[in-house]
Amino acid sequence: MDRRADLDWLRVIAFGLLILYHAGLAWTGWGWHLNSTETLPWLAEIMRFTNRWRIPLIYMIAGGAVGLALAHRGVGSFAIDRLRRLLLPLVFGVLVIVPPQIYLERLYYGQFTGSFLEWLPQAYDSGNLAWVHLWFVGYIFVLSFVLLPVFLWMRTLQGREVQARLAKAMARKSLHWLMAVPLMIVMLVLGPISSNAQYLIGDWYGIGLAAVLMIYGDFVFNTPEMLALLQRRCWTAVAVGLVSFVVLDVVIFHLMPGERVRLFGLPVYAPLSALNMTAWLFAGIGLGSRYLTRRPPFLSRATEALYPFYLLHQTVTVAAVYLLLTFHVPALPGYLLTVLATFGVTWLIYAGGVRPWPWVRPLFGMKPLAPRAAALPGPTTAL
Repeated sequence: MDRRADLDWLRVIAFGLLILYHAGLAWTGWGWHLNSTETLPWLAEIMRFTNRWRIPLIYMIAGGAVGLALAHRGVGSFAIDRLRRLLLPLVFGVLVIVPPQIYLERLYYGQFTGSFLEWLPQAYDSGNLAWVHLWFVGYIFVLSFVLLPVFLWMRTLQGREVQARLAKAMARKSLHWLMAVPLMIVMLVLGPISSNAQYLIGDWYGIGLAAVLMIYGDFVFNTPEMLALLQRRCWTAVAVGLVSFVVLDVVIFHLMPGERVRLFGLPVYAPLSALNMTAWLFAGIGLGSRYLTRRPPFLSRATEALYPFYLLHQTVTVAAVYLLLTFHVPALPGYLLTVLATFGVTWLIYAGGVRPWPWVRPLFGMKPLAPRAAALPGPTTAL
């Protein structure tokens, strides 16, 4: 299947920001595995901004990728690919990659004393077994099958005609902004009844938002009329995103929680939040499809490394933060060192322990080595 450069660029950018985001969580005061007593307010502000669109963009990319995959393969082949590329790495990640994170958290807060091998028998107890940052893989896996009838209909002649007419109507009247309405409804209706965020069961808001965004991604990325519309209006979307974020940030985010609920509440927050999210999604996709059309060698290498990096990076991040907090490294150097350690150590693990080995690659959702590459003694390119 021919890959789209804009999709891969957006995927690499979004996941790169995710790694930077996780590297900074210890210094935000928001509550994470390990937390410093010293915070970086400016970093928290940047992270709050990316929160508005980073994960939603990845959901849309995932939906667009599902549409592209179903255009080139049958349902059976698609299902097998989902099991191989999503479920297998998820199970491996939960059993092997995540436990060191939980161990270091228990060790840091004095909930356990001893070596990792001594703690390992407890790793799979109900109180310790978790998918942590791998929740996103689980959501994409489940929704890929739950939404499969919708994706298949969107591939039919009738589905393509309906989408083309809808995109043309949106282009004539700028009705694409109405795509914020379902996101607002999900917040208003499912938000109050949701619990257990990022753990699927009971997370009705998370599931509903992800489902809408994946369908949007299939619609936008696989409808030429829609992509053309977002390309033309990309800078308008940037302006709407900036204005709406300033309103959210000044009027809502920096109020005390009690004041926020009393003065505004969900009926005011939901429309603003949905509009802001939609604007940044339109801006990112429009700018990407307009300007990110070339495929340099770096992009192919980064795209191949992306999934293993995602699976591995947070364990490396937690280990780096644990060491830095233990030695009382100040916040700013600590954050910068965490970023460097996360990218550097994750790359070493990927380049030496994942990419060259045919039996390891499936555990990280990677495709088999090409015959020529399999004969090489090791990786020949760096991320």
